Amino acid sequence: MLAVFTHACDLVTSDGDVIALVTPGIGEGPLNIVVNAEPGNFASLEPGLAVTMRGASLQIGNVHVELDKTTTWEPLPDWDTLRNQGAAIVSRLPLLPDIARRHAPTESLLPFMSKEASLRQDNSLTQAYAAVQTLQAGWDGDNVQLRAGTIRLAGLGSGLTPAGDDFLVGVMLWAWVAHPTPEAFCSVIVKAAVPRTTTLSAAFLRSAARGECSATWHQLLAALTKTDSDLAAAVRQVLAHGATSGADTLAGFLYATYLSGALSNERLQPGAQK
Repeated sequence: MLAVFTHACDLVTSDGDVIALVTPGIGEGPLNIVVNAEPGNFASLEPGLAVTMRGASLQIGNVHVELDKTTTWEPLPDWDTLRNQGAAIVSRLPLLPDIARRHAPTESLLPFMSKEASLRQDNSLTQAYAAVQTLQAGWDGDNVQLRAGTIRLAGLGSGLTPAGDDFLVGVMLWAWVAHPTPEAFCSVIVKAAVPRTTTLSAAFLRSAARGECSATWHQLLAALTKTDSDLAAAVRQVLAHGATSGADTLAGFLYATYLSGALSNERLQPGAQK
């Protein structure tokens, strides 16, 4: 077992793949098995515990999970349809930065996504600012610069999913919407980032490189295609993921819209360094 949280228990296989047992409050995601559990039900478990699987049953310490009645959820959005709706998405994008910054935690990377915002005196933000400058060339096809920027962002920050990795996940999600060759672009990122970060974060990076994302991101992407959707509600759902992970992922997504030209740099660009 890899880690335990109030709403989740993360397991790691012998091949390094991560499976997350999560409460319904977390919901569907590319790594998740949603189980009938209450917050705190995993509290008796400790990282390092062995996991036993017999048939469709999992046993971890005193926690027993039956998997025979689970239903499969598809983590891949319909990227072809979303790419075909690119004009509608771009028309809605100008609403996104203001909504995001209004609801984002101040300790996330989102505050530095404003032209008017100055960077906090924070080493992670300073390093992030320096790293993302190379991503424009990377988006335009310079894989050397893309790899260089990724290396500077990978593992940047604290926790099991560092902020720099979450940012890269967001960049890859926008690539699946707008990059001419998303698989090749994401392949460079994931190959450079995975060896430089945590087991859990590497699993999220690999999922994003395949175009997979959580149900809340499915909802946000869908909301961007419809003028009558509640975009603010969809943004808040994304931002609710983790302490800052959702906000940091959204920061990467927004920055990638700037890289691709979908949002002008007058609307969205990194703040100026002090």
